[in-house]
Amino acid sequence: MAKIIIIEDQTMLLEMIKTTIEHEISLNVVAESKDAQNIIELCEKYNPDIVLMDICTENNSSGLTYCKELKKRYPEIKVIMMTGMPDINFVKIARANQADSFIYKNISKDSLISVIKNTLDGYSMYPDLNSHKDLKKAEFLQELTDRELEVLTTYCKYLDRQEVADILKISLSTLKSHITTILQKTGYESLSKLAIYCVSNGYIVTNIE
Repeated sequence: MAKIIIIEDQTMLLEMIKTTIEHEISLNVVAESKDAQNIIELCEKYNPDIVLMDICTENNSSGLTYCKELKKRYPEIKVIMMTGMPDINFVKIARANQADSFIYKNISKDSLISVIKNTLDGYSMYPDLNSHKDLKKAEFLQELTDRELEVLTTYCKYLDRQEVADILKISLSTLKSHITTILQKTGYESLSKLAIYCVSNGYIVTNIE
């Protein structure tokens, strides 16, 4: 039975992924965390076969950074990076940091299991960047920091500001500062309009089907 560690900072999504994986008798989730910086310690403790890791996690920890460190220490452990933000740079960095596979969070449950099994079998599963509609037209999103992208992605779930602040564990004043910077960088007059544009054009996806 393959041992899996999940790194995902959204509780509901973490539970959905875990439930999906554990329906497969050949897969077993042995540990989970909301912060990518815990991955080395968890791998030392549980010796997993594969890690499923979000790019933007709690405490501003970058899954991409810890993927690189993990592969240096334990090259035999497979790593699948995942994100809800179709930023072409994420894919490039994931490859450079030796991630074995890469998925977007709008992947279906069956496809998720397929990617995990294929990665375990030694295949590298990456999205076809040419298949993402008008991806280059969303280049302004690449100007945002990981935290700003996290704010925008969370807001795209049509939550109010207090809910977004609670989920990200930041104050309303800090959230307001992030929003101001996001609007300055993207040229939008409101976060609501930016969120609608990103979701309707498929630049940001927020759930597993």
